Amino acid sequence: MYKASFGDDTSSSKKFEATVTRLHPSTQGLREFINEVNTLASLQHPNLCKLLGYHARDNSEQRMLVYERLFHGSLDRLLYGRSDGPPLDWNTRMKIALCSAQGLTFLHEEGPFQAMYNEFSTANIQIDKDFSAKLSGYGCVGHIPETEEISSNSVAVANISVETLERGRLTPKSNVWSFGIILLELLTGRKNLDNRYPKEERNLVKWSRPFLADNCRLSLIMDPQLKGRFPMKAARTVADIAQRCLQMDPSERPTMRTIVEHLKIIQDLKYSCRFPLQDPAAIAGKQMSRSPSLNGIITPAPRSSFSPSPPSRAWMSVSPTRPPNLPLALPPRACSSTLSLEESERQESRRSSSATLRRASVEGY
Repeated sequence: MYKASFGDDTSSSKKFEATVTRLHPSTQGLREFINEVNTLASLQHPNLCKLLGYHARDNSEQRMLVYERLFHGSLDRLLYGRSDGPPLDWNTRMKIALCSAQGLTFLHEEGPFQAMYNEFSTANIQIDKDFSAKLSGYGCVGHIPETEEISSNSVAVANISVETLERGRLTPKSNVWSFGIILLELLTGRKNLDNRYPKEERNLVKWSRPFLADNCRLSLIMDPQLKGRFPMKAARTVADIAQRCLQMDPSERPTMRTIVEHLKIIQDLKYSCRFPLQDPAAIAGKQMSRSPSLNGIITPAPRSSFSPSPPSRAWMSVSPTRPPNLPLALPPRACSSTLSLEESERQESRRSSSATLRRASVEGY
């Protein structure tokens, strides 16, 4: 898969970006190839990228298909290659999974003819502005011969099904296997056969199986970029779907239509984030340590046991002293509207004395 730009370099309005898929060498004739491209171009679905063109020549094995490229590019860039912007949250990942499954369902069962992938991976999933997903790089069933030898250094060889690798057999259930690996990548944030991880953890399918089957351990392999913000019931369901997709016997794998039905149910289990994402290690007053394995799960540092000393008895026995009851003398009311200066001073003196007594009485309780 390649990113390409077409148009006039001097005018940005006349330029557009596209995704170019380089096809495996084939003995297919040029005219037959062109007819097949025209057939593929007739496929129309909301979750399929448009086929814009092709590259092919007589007496040349180099052939390419050109598809539309969406705003965010491919899913593998968002999961592994992008350093700017926030990580994909749970709801976005489930939206991408559902859109991709709907695209595969159309190719397998609903289109005018059956089409599929030889190599289906996150590189084949294009993400638009609203994080809806479309598929690119799809082809006809007859495009990849069953006896084709698949290169071991292929970019997407990690997602190719067992029967395709061993016997060259390509069926819709082969794409179901690949979709199961994509679900694992959405759950764990890891790429299958990634050399950055220890040897025993590189095969994502084998490494994740014990965790997928254990409800108590599933959260240990969830992508740390999610920061624990996902509905556990939905994660459990996605893990179950992935396990069914990765059955060794193709007949035991579900169809993409069945997967779509289950993913639609998961959409109702959306996780609402009430607070902005933040790194737990950055929270003030908390010491965090990062584990070197298990996806770098962040765990709190152990706290020392501490119990506060009991309060002293002297403090517990202290109680405010209650002052003796004092009579509250009210100043006599004057019958006349005019008062002499001496009488006025006597009433003012009585008021201040009465206020002092009231404060002492109240403060004592």
